[in-house]
Amino acid sequence: MISWHSYVLYCTFYAICIAVPGPGVIAMVARSLGSGFGKAIPAAIGTLVGDLVWMTLSAFGLAGLAAAMGAWFLVVKYAGALYLLSMGYKYWTAEVSEMPEIVPATASQSFFSQLSVTLGNPKAMGFFLAVFPQVVDLRHLNAAGYLQLVAATAVLIPSIMLAYAGAAAQVRNFLTSQRARKNVNRTAAVIMIGAGAGVAVS
Repeated sequence: MISWHSYVLYCTFYAICIAVPGPGVIAMVARSLGSGFGKAIPAAIGTLVGDLVWMTLSAFGLAGLAAAMGAWFLVVKYAGALYLLSMGYKYWTAEVSEMPEIVPATASQSFFSQLSVTLGNPKAMGFFLAVFPQVVDLRHLNAAGYLQLVAATAVLIPSIMLAYAGAAAQVRNFLTSQRARKNVNRTAAVIMIGAGAGVAVS
């Protein structure tokens, strides 16, 4: 089991990471604006699966590395800290821009497009490769602890991502005229195409 202190720290940092707008959040908002809240549900599941992939790879890959390297694992930890500092600097100095991808026509397309965004999302990579090992002792992570992490992921991702989608859907519902809907669709398309480009070059 993961200690209560570490678990609370993990959930707190993870919730902040999810909530900070990035390619995944912008894609979710644009999808909800363009196609409604229903299309955002399979997209949220895609985000969940993508983060579980990153978490699993990080947990077991870095746990094995920690066991093999012993004290040298501190080097990995400090490298992670430096990576966080550099990412923080980039976020602080970055221009505010809109990034996303294309509104899917089906639930499966919605799921897989969001999954691909998550797997290629530098924010997700940064969290699970740099922050994650700082708050969870991967050298002593067992099955029970892993299930604790899965449970946190399964609660936090849908809660936060669908909150964004719900807010966007409410805005969409207010726009009932044909002209307004056309403008919303065009705006969503521009945002999503930008996000696709952002993920591709990141």
